[in-house]
Amino acid sequence: MTAPRIVSTKSPASWPPEPDDGVYYPVACDVLPPEGMIHFVPQSYMQSALEAWLDDPTTLVAAQMFIYYEPGNPRAFVSPDVYVIPNVGNAMRNSYFLWLEQEAPIFAMEVSSPSTYRNDLGSKHDLYESWGVQEYWQYDPHARFLTPLLQGNRLVDGRYQPIPVDVDSDSGRCVAYSAAVNLELRAGREWFRFADPATGRIIPNRQEVEQDLAQERTARQALETLLRQHGIEPPASE
Repeated sequence: MTAPRIVSTKSPASWPPEPDDGVYYPVACDVLPPEGMIHFVPQSYMQSALEAWLDDPTTLVAAQMFIYYEPGNPRAFVSPDVYVIPNVGNAMRNSYFLWLEQEAPIFAMEVSSPSTYRNDLGSKHDLYESWGVQEYWQYDPHARFLTPLLQGNRLVDGRYQPIPVDVDSDSGRCVAYSAAVNLELRAGREWFRFADPATGRIIPNRQEVEQDLAQERTARQALETLLRQHGIEPPASE
């Protein structure tokens, strides 16, 4: 089983459109307060893992970038911690303007914090439902605000219905499946990973990829040294 592929119907020349209405729309990094590690680390992993898994130049994977949804109103925005939007390209953006690109996220994830979890469960839930966001997830790395600490909703006939989550009674770790991105979500206190539902392989973050590559290089060098010690010239590396 592989990652979902979505064929774009738009011309790359149209990416990404910005409003030309004379209104200043603030950029998220100029407005949002700095994040602590317990929030930033899973968010950063989610974005990089989804980019690697989807590997699709027509699909945008964004983290904490404002989505503006009312023309001329710079106060009408939300900032999902991580979200996926097909058919709009993955070009760099400062913000996303829903009325111009006309594609809503298919997957949105909020990492809960003391200041945001109530809004995540309330107004954002209703807003994402009205946009037709296929799946809306919340993850609580503190394990303080949500029970279970991973929760999701899937759009069914225009309304959100809870996504089943398997919870380990001893550790509290959760496992659930996202049909929107065809990934398994595995979550615990201060620990989150995506996994390939067909193989169970954990989708690594950048640091883990670099560690794996370093281990492969070390193993290859050790094998080459051993072969030379026995008078065998190792094959040339590709």
